[in-house]
Amino acid sequence: MRQHPEVPHPGRQARGTRGSALARWNDGLLDWLTDHVLASVAMFDAAMTLPLLTLPMSTGAKVTLGVISGSWIQWWALPALQRSANRADRARDAKADADHRALTHIATVVAQLLDREQGGAG
Repeated sequence: MRQHPEVPHPGRQARGTRGSALARWNDGLLDWLTDHVLASVAMFDAAMTLPLLTLPMSTGAKVTLGVISGSWIQWWALPALQRSANRADRARDAKADADHRALTHIATVVAQLLDREQGGAG
């Protein structure tokens, strides 16, 4: 599909060109981890199975698993989910901006064509 210079692609707008190469690599790594590790079936299975495996173990093992799982939710899951939500918001904003620019361009061209047509008929 051919791109028009007046209408930017929303994907390029959402990604942007912010930061250094290391920051872009870090963003890519965090996006991949959020999409493929946090949202994986294996992570869900581990969260459901590990507490069951500690039932016959000592109280210390149960407390340790409780601390680790509570910390995991605070330190990794919530920030990763927030990051994913922010990325989706950026994508929606970029799409809305691209749609607005496209419709504005179309309306401007149609208005110019109508003005030219009316000027030639008069």
